[in-house]
Amino acid sequence: MNGLSDSLRELFGFTAFRPGQEELVRRAMAGRDCLAVLPTGSGKSLCYQLPAMLRERPTLVVSPLIALMRDQVAHMPPGVRERAAFINSTVEAGEAAAHLQGLAAGRIRLLYAAPERLRQARFADAMRAARVGMVVVDEAHCVALWGHDFRPDYLFIRSILGGPLRDASVMALTATATPDTAAEIGRGLGRDMDVLRASVVRQNLRYDVVQAGSEEGRLRHVLGEVPGWPGPGIIYVRARERCERVAELLRQRGVAAAPYHALLHRDLRAETQERFLGGELRVVVATTAFGMGVDKPDIRWVLLYNYPTSIEEYVQQVGRAGRDGQPSTCTLLATPGDAANLRAFALRVAPTVDELRRVWSALRAAGGDEVAVTPEELRAAAELPEERDPRIHCGLLERAGLVERRFDTGPAMRLTVLPPPGDAAERVADLVGRLAAAAQARCEAMLAFAATARCRHAQIAEHFGDSLLPPCGRCDVCAPLRVRAPAPAAAAPPVPADPARVIVDAVASLHWPLGVRGLVALLCGSVAAAPSAQRHPACGVFAGASQSAVSRWVAELLRTGHLVRVEGAGGYPLLAVARREGLPELGGARRRDPHGGATRSSGHPDLDAGAEARFAALRAWRTEAARAAGLPAYMILHDSTLRELAADPPPDLAALGRLRGIGPRKLESWGQDLLAVLEADGP
Repeated sequence: MNGLSDSLRELFGFTAFRPGQEELVRRAMAGRDCLAVLPTGSGKSLCYQLPAMLRERPTLVVSPLIALMRDQVAHMPPGVRERAAFINSTVEAGEAAAHLQGLAAGRIRLLYAAPERLRQARFADAMRAARVGMVVVDEAHCVALWGHDFRPDYLFIRSILGGPLRDASVMALTATATPDTAAEIGRGLGRDMDVLRASVVRQNLRYDVVQAGSEEGRLRHVLGEVPGWPGPGIIYVRARERCERVAELLRQRGVAAAPYHALLHRDLRAETQERFLGGELRVVVATTAFGMGVDKPDIRWVLLYNYPTSIEEYVQQVGRAGRDGQPSTCTLLATPGDAANLRAFALRVAPTVDELRRVWSALRAAGGDEVAVTPEELRAAAELPEERDPRIHCGLLERAGLVERRFDTGPAMRLTVLPPPGDAAERVADLVGRLAAAAQARCEAMLAFAATARCRHAQIAEHFGDSLLPPCGRCDVCAPLRVRAPAPAAAAPPVPADPARVIVDAVASLHWPLGVRGLVALLCGSVAAAPSAQRHPACGVFAGASQSAVSRWVAELLRTGHLVRVEGAGGYPLLAVARREGLPELGGARRRDPHGGATRSSGHPDLDAGAEARFAALRAWRTEAARAAGLPAYMILHDSTLRELAADPPPDLAALGRLRGIGPRKLESWGQDLLAVLEADGP
């Protein structure tokens, strides 16, 4: 195999293959269909880039990651880069046409494209005309309907491999496939594939699960530890609003941090990524949208603020760390409420039977057996929540034999509505039930990973069909970190007898005005209070009350006109005192333990803090959430939903998710904040 080693050195400048690479390159050169399950950072891209330069016929790489396409082509050696290109939504039509011409003429040997491109008949014909000889399916776990990251456009790859590119070999790549998922990938692509596995054990990563105690405890850990951690890192946060908040609090403490989530403008997301890659930013606080395909080898730590939805997602997120092989740490923060929260999200993942029925009815009502409709049009016609992707519904209906999706026509899906089989209802119910059961199983596996006092590396290895004999010496179970015992927490002071007077006096004495959230953080002594606010004499005066109770008191003072909102710099609403006489009596505070959790009520419920005050507090929260997200307030939640919440506060996320107007995406983004306003533990 000296020829391969010589080509590796001449084309890429490497003197040797990494473990697993050479065997995979050999099989690609021999034209064998294969699935490679290799950990993040193992050099999967070279396994197809090298054979693409050596094979007679060109190679197509199907990837869902626009950032990965651009970055991989940009970082190729010059001799390889000039023979590679990508086509995605950022490429103009003329440039895309030139790339296809170059592929057909042999000038381009390696072309990246998103999976939805394969649904365009002209693109599929161009691949056949160019005589593509190998199709690489990156992130191949997206093929698995029961997996953690199913994407409906991946279902169509099988049609291409069985039609225009039937004589092309296939290389499927993923870092997260259990043995069952690997088998489903083969079935989903319609190929009998050799499976190559490398160990999922990352020797240079340390895994820790830290009991944070409460939401306040999470913030205390982040703000107390992250400023002192060396090197660049990523903090993964589930909710977009919390993502913005954590980044803001870190910046207040001198950390170069920025948020990254789907609601930010695309240009701002790209700028944040470039600043992080270039070393200008040390920390990115991100939702799961960040990290996939980002080639930054020196990430020294990853912190998971919330539980991932599965072990697969956990491995993907922590896999961003230590790709250069140097020691790196991966920390998961846990609180007692995480299990209930994660289970609530798991139950909302799968489309419902009713949603599928509405989608099928909307397709039939569109007229005739052949329908062309955009996902947005279908979502509106079927009255689906905004966070639902109707392409997934169509994929399920196709699996049930109720529709057949063909090549797209521009942005529109083209579907054939089939006569319903006699057991259509049973098929749909079975699909929905299996999806829900799979999501629940992933959730329980993640919870068990964090709660079980067994070697973390061994648990991950077993999940993916690997093995490791503990102790690993690189996790909190096998090698606990030596930490100083915390000083005994001081008892929370008693809640002042006249909360209204204390709040009004505090607002009047502020040198720099605050909004509702900042004022509540100051009064409760939260670590989230601005540094200047932490020096104020009133800081922590309500440390014995829950932040939700203090939020209600502030809302009541706004309702009675004792406090008013004034517009501050940048249009941000700040608080000011309007009048001091006739202050209302406030009560019903819940005691907090010293770590930020709430305990039983310290007083009788106060009528002034009833449904009307909760509604005012919810509207105040919505104003700030809308401003942070850059959305109109009604797109966060309608008043009718806020009134329902105020009248009958749900006890947990599961109950919150059952309310009309709160879909999975809103539940994920703002559920915890809503419960906090409604007197749940934490802010």
